[in-house]
Amino acid sequence: MIYVVPSLKAKEKLQCEGKAWAESQGFTYVPRGKRTIQDLMDEYGEDFLVYSSRGPQIDRPEGSHFFSLNMAELRIQNLRKGQRDHLLEALIGRGSSKLPITVLDCTCGFGADAAVASFGLPAGSRVDALEVSPLLEAVTSWGFSHFVHKKDDVTAALRRISLRRGDYRDYLLSDEGPVYDVLYFDPMFQRPVEASCQFQPVRAIMEHGGLTRDLIERALQKARRRVVIKERDFRQLCRDFPEVILYGGKYSRIGYAVLECDSWKK
Repeated sequence: MIYVVPSLKAKEKLQCEGKAWAESQGFTYVPRGKRTIQDLMDEYGEDFLVYSSRGPQIDRPEGSHFFSLNMAELRIQNLRKGQRDHLLEALIGRGSSKLPITVLDCTCGFGADAAVASFGLPAGSRVDALEVSPLLEAVTSWGFSHFVHKKDDVTAALRRISLRRGDYRDYLLSDEGPVYDVLYFDPMFQRPVEASCQFQPVRAIMEHGGLTRDLIERALQKARRRVVIKERDFRQLCRDFPEVILYGGKYSRIGYAVLECDSWKK
């Protein structure tokens, strides 16, 4: 059960908004009173969200997490200037195809990569997403459906993303479900970026499991065209899959590995 409480100084209008949103999601809305974050954690553990003027947020002693575009904002600005985005190149593959594709972001998290993909992929493309953490899924889903950007095309890109709560491992191991052109994974890095302060409020609730070789092979059977994996260290992946193609800037701390599916479906 997820509980939703208003921020300490929330006016009646914001409280009503938070209650309506909580009920629409099947969550339980409870009055805040004068309870502190520690009081709420003592009562609900980690199973609560604070509804503020920025929407639902995860509040912890380490800080707060609410929906924002983060680095996606800069990446979208760069796309407007005609600059490259390594993720989009990895999703589309070699060449500059303008044909639409379908993508499943298997580890949606904050939603930045899904937002860039929805904005930058060829017209008619579809981006669906999975997030296993109930609290993080609730915050990111609110952003996709409620966040209003100053640019209408960015807002429209967010609205096109379909996010649902789920574990990508269940999807990979199932016999049913939609078939996507591309399966995209941004798992918790094997060597985490400790300086990333945005992760501190949510690190305890985020999925820490990595991709195994068996899961990657299953993904290659499940996708139509390719599997894309975001990582910092590709040494093990290159040993397991010598045919991998790597995308990324020379000085970037992260990159994208692309595995084409053709050879796995013969």
